[in-house]
Amino acid sequence: MNYIELVKEYLKKLKEKIKLLLFYNNPFGYDEEDLEEIIGRSSMKEYPHNYIEYPFNIYEEDKIVINDDEYTRYRARFNSLHDLYEYLKSDPKLNRTVFRKLHSVENDYDFAGIPFDEALEDLENPPRTGYGEFLRLSERLNEDAMGYVQEFMTVKSPGGGYLDIPSYAAGDPLCYRISRSIYTPKFIRVNIMLSYYWGTTKNQVMNRALIIAALVNAFEQAGYVVEINTFELSREDDEIVDIDVNIKNNNETFNKASLYKSLCYVEFLRRILFRVLESLDVKNDWGSGYGQTCSENFVRKAKKFDSNDIFFDQPREMGIHGKDIGKDFEAVLEHLDLRDKIDVEKAKEDFNKDIRVLRKTMK
Repeated sequence: MNYIELVKEYLKKLKEKIKLLLFYNNPFGYDEEDLEEIIGRSSMKEYPHNYIEYPFNIYEEDKIVINDDEYTRYRARFNSLHDLYEYLKSDPKLNRTVFRKLHSVENDYDFAGIPFDEALEDLENPPRTGYGEFLRLSERLNEDAMGYVQEFMTVKSPGGGYLDIPSYAAGDPLCYRISRSIYTPKFIRVNIMLSYYWGTTKNQVMNRALIIAALVNAFEQAGYVVEINTFELSREDDEIVDIDVNIKNNNETFNKASLYKSLCYVEFLRRILFRVLESLDVKNDWGSGYGQTCSENFVRKAKKFDSNDIFFDQPREMGIHGKDIGKDFEAVLEHLDLRDKIDVEKAKEDFNKDIRVLRKTMK
């Protein structure tokens, strides 16, 4: 029996117990409507409670303290774009009490891009026009990615390598010597904020995505095992919404198409994640503006990042202006301060060299 079935069975037994208690207190009985009101099912009609139907994606609300202020937090997590697609395709209940107008559907093309149904299918379809250019630029920028030096230790072996004469003369079965790698992978998590200032340009968005792709490759070439997590964190008065979409686990290869879809499709935030927000049990006035973006300080405390976490904020906060990708790259390196993780000066040199080549080929 899975988790959902256990919850439903528990609610069924609870309902029967309450019926018995009501009978002893009032032998003339209660009708079904009274019973529903007492055990709180009427509130479930008002709010969707999708955390019961989708326990692996939607979490029950909890409390969190940030900068001495207490907030109610509503969380959703998806382990891949496909996981997100399956959730929305199942048509989760929507919180129509708060979201009387569904901006995920009703926002116009200029603001939110293609219609919701098409945007949802795009999560499964091959990337649209524009990805080819992104991939070409990204691959060119990573051709000279930094390598890492593997360390080796010499050990005895029954075969292979070279013969160790003293061990052979002594009859030692481990009479050969070979070199074994003592490389131990290091873990790093790249966290990417999806929301950004309304005046952010397409070039800023594209440059940030290219820089992230370049740095992910640099981390992997430097010996790191990388996980990539995108998220939307916003607040409305004393409520926080935290939606995570993982696009690379630490045991997966880097899928640039997933990165491109989540970072460069305007619909991903303004239709797809808006629809996730519309399915949460928020109580405050989220329906008017769908929440406010949060500062880096607030995000770090809410997400509880540690030393293995790299945080990519919205473009303008990282000094990405979208005019010169070389300068944008240097601004990001300065903002993140990666000197303890990669060779920053070599990264700058390699990146700027590739930019010069790109500019020549694009003329």
